[in-house]
Amino acid sequence: MVIQLLIAFTILLLFMAAVMLIAAVRFARPLPDYPVVELEEVDGDVLAEHLSEVIRCRTIAADELTTTMRDDYFNLHRVLLKQFPRVHTTLEVRSSQDLSLLYIWPGRNPKLPGVLLSGHYDVPPVDPKTVDKWKVPPFSGQVKDGFIWGRGTLQGKGQMVAILQAVETMLRNGYKPERTVYLSFGHDCLTGGKMGACRTAAYLKKAGVRLEVVLDEGDWIAGDYFPGMTGSAAVIGVSERGHIRFDFTTQNTKRTDNKLDILSHALSRLADHPLPASLKEIRESYRGLVGAISYTQQVIFANTWLLSWLAHSLILKHPEAQMRSTTQFIPVLFNGSLEQAHAEVDVFLMPGESIAAVSDHIRKAVQDERVLFQAESDRAWEAPKPSSPDSAAYQTIERAVLEVYDGIPVAPVVQPWPGDARFYTSICRNVFRFTPLLVPPEDDLELDGINERIRVKSLVKMTQFYIRLLQIWGVSTIS
Repeated sequence: MVIQLLIAFTILLLFMAAVMLIAAVRFARPLPDYPVVELEEVDGDVLAEHLSEVIRCRTIAADELTTTMRDDYFNLHRVLLKQFPRVHTTLEVRSSQDLSLLYIWPGRNPKLPGVLLSGHYDVPPVDPKTVDKWKVPPFSGQVKDGFIWGRGTLQGKGQMVAILQAVETMLRNGYKPERTVYLSFGHDCLTGGKMGACRTAAYLKKAGVRLEVVLDEGDWIAGDYFPGMTGSAAVIGVSERGHIRFDFTTQNTKRTDNKLDILSHALSRLADHPLPASLKEIRESYRGLVGAISYTQQVIFANTWLLSWLAHSLILKHPEAQMRSTTQFIPVLFNGSLEQAHAEVDVFLMPGESIAAVSDHIRKAVQDERVLFQAESDRAWEAPKPSSPDSAAYQTIERAVLEVYDGIPVAPVVQPWPGDARFYTSICRNVFRFTPLLVPPEDDLELDGINERIRVKSLVKMTQFYIRLLQIWGVSTIS
């Protein structure tokens, strides 16, 4: 009897192993095999000179812009006018608050839905304490050792210059798109986008503009986005996390109570009761990453019906993966006095997670009537509904990646940080986020970090990507 049970158990294990291995083999997201295309020639020296001059315009993000700061923004407009003459004589240019820019390139067929490339040109300030650690002044725009150096090269300005140079090149070659192309560059993305992209989207909606696809800035082509990645991948954001800030204060306490301890314990209980990771989005990402992940991870995430506990364990040990799969609570302020303690907590919501549900979770986790929490309504929005990675619009971006960056895996992800893209979801169902910048591991780059810089060769490749994408988008049918 014991032998029969062992045989039956062995057969069951072998059957389950076979099922899991078959699931792993079928797990990969199929990528089309596109023919080789000849990429447009782009002059790297000219590009480097353009971006260098743009970096020298100190368009530093702030909630309130001083007159001097606004002058810096207007100076950037004048620089762009000089650098891209064909763009500014052929395309219609509109502005929001006289600062955010909207370029309109009319297509041959006005009945077709348009396409929109989105970006921004405001940049984070440089911490005065870190200036001495820069190898070059952060707003010098120096071209050195094959890189353009300075604040904004990796975020915002590098992408904007690549897009404008792509259109300038296509205009020089006599290209005219079949459908209308919109280029939107916000001036306040880093402070919420409400005066820039938000108003641009409202203008387009009021004008009755229909958009087939929107592409905003997003993640780079890089590695280590998820556990087990063994190479670089292009990750395309199909959504982004929402955001809400909660104010926590103590109330109805005794005079002898330690208010800071009460609030500290409440926040500790919240940290000890995290919301679970969403495996749905992670599994979809891993399907596209086959070829850039280890086979072990491929087996695990292909079989979450059995190995979800192991998948959750891997995610919890990987901060980057956590940000792309979990609603997170991040304390940003904690202070107090003998009378009252106060804290602020930023919450980043995964798609499908409501603000009401998060509030209920906080209440159940804290379980202390002496702690009051309240949402700041002016800093609250839920994550936009994900756009489909199976759509023809997504596949146009995927195609451009595969044609320009040969052999790079492409995968859909949830972008962990908010951008301007969410404002366009009211006028377009296909809204994506991606920055076509290949970052080799040896560059050791950090977004908004010390010694921010971009390779000249990478900037050329970005420009070629946008040229190819606009060629794909510019036809009568996106498929």
